[in-house]
Amino acid sequence: MGRGRHPEETRQKILAVSKQLFLEKGFDNTSLQDIIDQLGGLTKGVIYHHFDSKFGILQAIVSGNDLGSSHFVWHGDSGLERLQNSLKEAFSNLERQKLAYSATITLRSPRLLGEHYLAIFENSVPEIQKQVQEGIDDGSIVTNYPEEVADLIVLTFNIWIGFQTPVLTEQALRRKIAFVKLTFDGLGVPLITDDMLSLIYDLFAKLKQSTD
Repeated sequence: MGRGRHPEETRQKILAVSKQLFLEKGFDNTSLQDIIDQLGGLTKGVIYHHFDSKFGILQAIVSGNDLGSSHFVWHGDSGLERLQNSLKEAFSNLERQKLAYSATITLRSPRLLGEHYLAIFENSVPEIQKQVQEGIDDGSIVTNYPEEVADLIVLTFNIWIGFQTPVLTEQALRRKIAFVKLTFDGLGVPLITDDMLSLIYDLFAKLKQSTD
């Protein structure tokens, strides 16, 4: 399965093998050689043809962006509801969150944080901004700052909460989430519902348990 033949099949094979290894061993304990050993004859050069690093593989898995282009599926009758449902789906996806969690335990360097920051702003912010604007248009969101709200959503859940989750206690997480809810409610974008709070706390408990 060389890189010149069936390139998408090769890419999907790399993602599937890497995902399984990351879940079994954790991101930090999985080497590129471990991945190569499970790929049936593929070389390191073939992997680098599709991904620039092990972290790049993880980003593709966690984002679900396997084809290298932004892909969002939104569900709901209003802009606000579509944003809420997207968050609920993310908090309900334990496997995906385990992958991200295992990585953030060790991937806390400024360089990697910067890479993550640039990637999510390039791929996620424009799509979220569309939903914020649709929410303004349909009346479910009240704000004069759709661009800034989209930025804040991404920064809050991906950087401020996401990268800190491994080092937070349950009490600290609950305090931060309460503050986030109060902040977005005050901005006219009531993202966090009561049932979402239950999802967040349940996910946090399961992630902590998985590393004990």
